[in-house]
Amino acid sequence: MEDTQQTLTMEVPPGMRQGELTPRQRRNSLIAVIACISVVGMGLGVSIPLLALMMEREGLSSTLIGANTAMPALATLAFTPFIPAILQRVPIIPFLLGCIVICGLAMPSYYIFPNVWLWFAIRFVNGIGLTGLFVVSEFWVNSLADEKARGRMIGIYGTVLSAGFASGPILLALVGTQGATPFVTISLIILAAGIPLVFFGRGLAPRLTERPSRGLLSFVLVAPAATLAGLVYGATETDVFNLLPVYAVRIGMTEQSAAFVLSIFAAGNILFQIPIGYWADRADRRFVLMVCAGVGMIGALAIPAVSGSIWTFAPTLFVFGGVVVGLYTVGLTLLGERFRGADLASANGAFVIMYSVGALAGPPVSGYAMELWNPHGLVVAIGAICGLYLLVAGWRYFTGPKGPADTGFESETPGKSGS
Repeated sequence: MEDTQQTLTMEVPPGMRQGELTPRQRRNSLIAVIACISVVGMGLGVSIPLLALMMEREGLSSTLIGANTAMPALATLAFTPFIPAILQRVPIIPFLLGCIVICGLAMPSYYIFPNVWLWFAIRFVNGIGLTGLFVVSEFWVNSLADEKARGRMIGIYGTVLSAGFASGPILLALVGTQGATPFVTISLIILAAGIPLVFFGRGLAPRLTERPSRGLLSFVLVAPAATLAGLVYGATETDVFNLLPVYAVRIGMTEQSAAFVLSIFAAGNILFQIPIGYWADRADRRFVLMVCAGVGMIGALAIPAVSGSIWTFAPTLFVFGGVVVGLYTVGLTLLGERFRGADLASANGAFVIMYSVGALAGPPVSGYAMELWNPHGLVVAIGAICGLYLLVAGWRYFTGPKGPADTGFESETPGKSGS
């Protein structure tokens, strides 16, 4: 089969061969995309609680608030399949700048049009911009990362993104939730994400020149361990941020302590990604996924036993949050090991779609589980989804292909495992 590496070129300066970057140019390219997505993460970290608080202030039902919150995930499902084709016609940096403008203009629109039914449309359009930013930035980092340090590089990407997201609530406390100020501030923050792209990334972004070898969702069948890792983490992360505070209150914690447990989970997200990525560069990545899923299952199921004291609950949640985020980091790393060019862009798109499916399906399923067994049904549901994924990862580890070429795809550098 024709090498899929031919589908990827670099917008390099005149005088250099296509696809060839100096170490300094590669570093500047990575700085551009990672700085961009970290600023976007900060804007998201402010906007999500701000909008939720405003809808709560208006006395809207939790069902309506939840439906409105689901709009970005629906936008992801609708828009992602078109991204590889768009990137064949539009260079990456103009594409990302367009997405940034969409997101930046969406924020004041919420304030100008304070109607929840209009917010459904605004949030869907906002979700299109966010989808483009996340799919393409992950593809950019994956396409530039050296195979020997791919996991560590994606770990850095995830760490910076998580740190930006976690800083959002702090910024919200500074700018407040009243009037136009928070909306204008968030808009300016998001628009600032274009600065590193212009100053560091110009001429250094990857460029797609050919079509992927197969349909986007077929990558779920070709690489189930890698892509379904996104689904499991999407469901787990969304469950934790939406329902874990409810769980904490129901087991007797104060509201302040319930909010604090999210900070513990987020701290694990931030601190574990680089070490897990480093490990994934030195081990069979499918085995690392198995360990992450196993710890996720055991950690979730252990929460009822340790939740009686914050001194046991906090470290358990910290380790659980830190290791389970490895599903996202290592899943993306495994896709970068397997695919190149347009195939990598499509595989990243499939990964993001699976994450969105998990984010949409996780809270309703886990919420129903909480009704069946109040409140421990939540952690049982999380443990169950991690356990089911453990079976998939184990099946691929013990019976799957032993190298990227075994599936008909070519890889620039032979990987440690199939996915």
